[in-house]
Amino acid sequence: ASLGSFWVFQGASARIAFLQGERKGQENLKNDLVRRIKMLEYALKQERAKYHKLKYGTELNQGEMKMPSFESGQNSEVSAVPANSQLTWKQGRQLLRQ
Repeated sequence: ASLGSFWVFQGASARIAFLQGERKGQENLKNDLVRRIKMLEYALKQERAKYHKLKYGTELNQGEMKMPSFESGQNSEVSAVPANSQLTWKQGRQLLRQ
């Protein structure tokens, strides 16, 4: 009986190790996607500012436009969306209509 329970324990341990590895892979994927989204948002802001300056001859005031930090130790869950995202969204839609 102890040999059977040993193999059950071994199987459970292997399953736990597999699931932990899978979870770590999912976390790495999520962090990579968040980093890419931040990078794309930054590039989009730069493009909008460039387009605005070319069209109107003035700088577009987008608040603080700094390069996003890509440190993996940062735990910014869904805070990647700025507080004034609705205003930015409207500005973007307005630019697209023109």
